[in-house]
Amino acid sequence: MQANYPSRGHPAPNLIHRLDPRTKLALLLMSFGMVLLPERPEVVGLATLLVLGHMVWGRAWGQVTRIRWLLLALGVFTIIIWSLMARGPTPLFGGVTVQSLEFGVATFLKLGTMMVAGLVLLATTPAEELFLGLVKLGVPYPGAFAFALALRWVPEIFATALRVKEAQEARGLEWSGGNPLTRLRRYLPLLVPIFLLTLRRSQTMAWALEARGFQMRPKRTYLLEIRLARRDWAALAVAAACLGFFVFLHVQGWDRIAGLEL
Repeated sequence: MQANYPSRGHPAPNLIHRLDPRTKLALLLMSFGMVLLPERPEVVGLATLLVLGHMVWGRAWGQVTRIRWLLLALGVFTIIIWSLMARGPTPLFGGVTVQSLEFGVATFLKLGTMMVAGLVLLATTPAEELFLGLVKLGVPYPGAFAFALALRWVPEIFATALRVKEAQEARGLEWSGGNPLTRLRRYLPLLVPIFLLTLRRSQTMAWALEARGFQMRPKRTYLLEIRLARRDWAALAVAAACLGFFVFLHVQGWDRIAGLEL
């Protein structure tokens, strides 16, 4: 199966892009397992490096850089909260211990790595292929369709918000003046038109689906055809080996923080 990527906005497809969507979903779940098992930040960091290598190979860094401020805020919040809530036998400063700080860093790496892994999946897999992969895995057609439709709606909502903001600017609304709280209050009036436009588009979409006989026939045909190739089995074998390594570390207890109390 060859992915049909547009000429603009997407990189030329490489091995990561050409993987079967079911393989990509399996890789996503395995990456979650690799980062959720260990406690020590250096072990979680190894799983993070694997996911970052996957991101670079799939040329998905553009999508990840868009959430860099979100990742930074998540890192600061997570490290501070867990450094204060967890306990350990080795004091560092204030109420923070070495073990609690390690756990805070590891927690941030887990959350950030899972976010990056999900973005890599979305950046390297068209919504049509991801939808078909879910159907082939046994997900009911309406559920898979709703998931694929939700992915398409995210950029539409952002585009609607941008158009409403530009319309307000054309009417003389100033966004940059005042303190941060004042600027935040100026964005609140955008919620009503965005919400109404989204509801209107949802109703139009529902009418269009009804007009096309959505779910009238239990058996459906698909334009795309997917099948597992040798590259998919190779990727699954490598990912399974990596996951097995982290499971081995967890069983042996080498990935745990000694003395940590939650």
